[in-house]
Amino acid sequence: MKLRTMAILGGLCVAALALIGAGAAAQWTTQTTSSQTITAGNLSVVLSSPNASGGQNTTDLTLPNIGPVGSSFISTPQLITITNNGTVTANEINLQVKDISGNTPGSALASEMSMCFYSDGTVVFNGLMSADEGLGNMPVGGSIAPTATDTYTVVFYAGNEDTGCGNLSGYIYPAVHFPVQAGSPPTDVISNAPELGTDAENGVDTVNVTLTYSS
Repeated sequence: MKLRTMAILGGLCVAALALIGAGAAAQWTTQTTSSQTITAGNLSVVLSSPNASGGQNTTDLTLPNIGPVGSSFISTPQLITITNNGTVTANEINLQVKDISGNTPGSALASEMSMCFYSDGTVVFNGLMSADEGLGNMPVGGSIAPTATDTYTVVFYAGNEDTGCGNLSGYIYPAVHFPVQAGSPPTDVISNAPELGTDAENGVDTVNVTLTYSS
C-alpha cells in the first residue's frame, strides 16, 4: 500500500511538471496594417468671354446678339475661355451644335449660314452650320487639368468674307473649303460660302455650342 501510494504520488508530480512546462511555452503574436484614405473629387467646368452679355464663369454663357445682318456677313469672333474649377482632370468627349429657330425664315437662316469653330489654331469645323448639326456629337480630344484653361473661338458668316478662321492646315471637318489668299492664316482667309437667300430675310436663329466632359 505504501509503495502504491508513492507510485501514484510520483505520477501526479510528473503530470504537474508537464502542465507547468506547457504553460511556460506561451505563443507570441504580432500584426501590421497599411491604410489609405480615398477622397472623391469633383468635375466643374465653366465658361467666360470678354464679350459675354450674361454672367461670367458659368456653364451657360450668353454671347452678344448678332445683326441685323445682310445676305453676306461675318460675325465678330467670340473667344470663349474654358476653366476647370474642379479638382479632377476634365476630359473632352464631344462637341455638338444645335440651333433654335425663332420663326420660319430662321430655319432658312440656320440652313444657309456657315460657321467656323476653332481651338488652339486648329479648325474643328468650317462650313455650313446645317452640316455641322448633321454630324451630331463630334468626338474631340484633349483634357484640362484642375485650375487650367482652354479656349475656343466661334465665327458665323455667309458669302465671300474675310473670316480669318484659324489655321486651315489643321481642319478636321472641311464642309466648305476656304482658299487662302495673300498672307498667312488666320488673316486674309476668304470664304466662298453661299450668301443668304431671300427666304432668310427677317430670320431669327439661336445657336448653342455644347462641349461635354468626363472625369
